[in-house]
Amino acid sequence: MVETSPDSFAMNEQDKFRGEVIVLDGGMGHELKSRGISDGSFVAGVLANENLLQASTVEAIHYDYLAAGCDVITTNSFVAVPRRMRECGLATDEPSAFHRAAVLIRSAVDRARAATQIIAHDGKMPQKQIAGCIPPLTECYFGDQVPTIEDMIPEYVMIVSTLIDCKVDIFLCETLSTCREAIAILRALSQSNSRNIPIWVSYTIKDDISNELRSGDSLMDACSQIIKLASSLKLPLEAIGVNCSSPSAISKALLCISPLVSGSGLKLCAYGNCFQTTTSEWMASLNGDNDKQKESKRVTSAEEYDHNGYLLPEAYARYAREWAALGAQIIGGCCGSRPQHMKQVASILR
Repeated sequence: MVETSPDSFAMNEQDKFRGEVIVLDGGMGHELKSRGISDGSFVAGVLANENLLQASTVEAIHYDYLAAGCDVITTNSFVAVPRRMRECGLATDEPSAFHRAAVLIRSAVDRARAATQIIAHDGKMPQKQIAGCIPPLTECYFGDQVPTIEDMIPEYVMIVSTLIDCKVDIFLCETLSTCREAIAILRALSQSNSRNIPIWVSYTIKDDISNELRSGDSLMDACSQIIKLASSLKLPLEAIGVNCSSPSAISKALLCISPLVSGSGLKLCAYGNCFQTTTSEWMASLNGDNDKQKESKRVTSAEEYDHNGYLLPEAYARYAREWAALGAQIIGGCCGSRPQHMKQVASILR
């Protein structure tokens, strides 16, 4: 946990987490794998949306998150982008790649909407919302693979336009490792008829240097640029934050960016990974940097994890409580989190 004084932490808790918290859903890919639907890859997960034998499981996972107490579920469309369609052999040229990605996005929204309709039919819960995923266009985490802003805008225009046609409630721009991805998305949004749909922007940060994006960009600068750009483009930016990073790194990041949103009307969002091995350690191992991997400081107790190296739901909920006390008003789960985690989060925050 991040170090804060007992007095300030207690004061924040008495302030009822500085307002009502919106509970976002948790991860989809590893949950599909645990249910025997995919091999854990993003591509297999997104293809499950349109597979007649697997689509019901996608809907069931969405439903389980809603039943656990989540207010918002995210479309299962993280790699439904033209570049990835061609890389994975699902399209052979640019037009077919754009078409294939759009079809997958639509099927992902259909799966999410089916779950919200079942919940609404039950009549036991308040209105639930669908966040349309706007992801990186290339392999996430690797900033050196991110194209130029101008090259990204056409793909983001297609993604945004498709989500608008599908009538999503929120644009969730997530797991961005560079500021230029966020800039490209906002510029694409400025070209669309999306003026009334709230925008949430979330960056992924280094687990061992929590004031830097994985590309090395400054987190503070990236957030400041997006806040100013959204204002100049008259876009409804509603939230900014951090995801797909270790929970302890997110706690430290919230301390950094909280002053940026204080008094602005913007919300802070936070949703972390649940793996004992951090993404930074995994990336170091890819580069053969075993010394750096070994030197990486463990910031959580081994007792917080199960025998498979997954953060326990009650441990994750404690981080969620800390994030709320630090000012986060949108809290969910990212890779490795499951409905059990979000049930604990919803319970502890309410």
